[in-house]
Amino acid sequence: MRIELETVTLEVEDHGEGVPVILLHGFPLSSEIWTPVRTAVGQAARLITPDLRGFGSSDKPATGYGIEDLAGDVVRLADALKLDRFVLGGHSMGGYVALRVAAAWPERLAGLILMDTRAEADAPEGRGRRDAGIARIAAGDASAFLDEFVAGLVGPSSRARAPRVLAELRAIAAEAAAEALAGCLAGMRDRPDSSALLPTLDVPALVIVGQEDSLTPPVSSRAMAAALPRATLVEIPSAGHTPSMERPIPTAEAILAFLREHFPVPFAPVPIRSRVSR
Repeated sequence: MRIELETVTLEVEDHGEGVPVILLHGFPLSSEIWTPVRTAVGQAARLITPDLRGFGSSDKPATGYGIEDLAGDVVRLADALKLDRFVLGGHSMGGYVALRVAAAWPERLAGLILMDTRAEADAPEGRGRRDAGIARIAAGDASAFLDEFVAGLVGPSSRARAPRVLAELRAIAAEAAAEALAGCLAGMRDRPDSSALLPTLDVPALVIVGQEDSLTPPVSSRAMAAALPRATLVEIPSAGHTPSMERPIPTAEAILAFLREHFPVPFAPVPIRSRVSR
């Protein structure tokens, strides 16, 4: 379904009943990465998976791709769906967005799921790679940029065992607007460090990482799980940066176990004092 917000209209999948769980996709993908786990997770939760602005079937404006901009979209989406509190999850770039929501609107979080992401800001080398990608896209080389970028989204086991996954991810990435690609690269480059935020997030948290992830290696996820007060860490074997596509069954099992442990009864929303105003 399409949900109109203040400045953008998002395409959103909304299935199941129970605790509301909003899962955010990573760069340069769409909510299609959650399709392999959607039915299973929907057994224990109301699963909401939007296409972020510029990706999938959502509107593709020319601007508004800072991580804080995307975080504002998420809270406005929750307002539109009348969700006072919710579990928020994010894969890769979606994890950066989830952490900015947690920083600005901690009262909205009932729980947190961080998948193949990190809390640290980009190091100088990483910022340089973002700049190089922006330059390639500006020069009209977005397709070649995506070919190279998407190749890093799966681990060697997936490349050997299930090459179709790489083709599926490349097809999903093809839907992204060039403005979104360049804008989100800049947004990720400029995002603040969220490391100091983690110890303040006193909600149930699940950290998932593919054991073969070379973009956000397991060491980063272990550090996040250690810093979060109430975190569980799950490492998915034979998966790289996109476990929901590479190893959907163990990924879904990890999410289900987390939800059933922490939200075993009908979820009772707690009223909040304020909503997003920007």
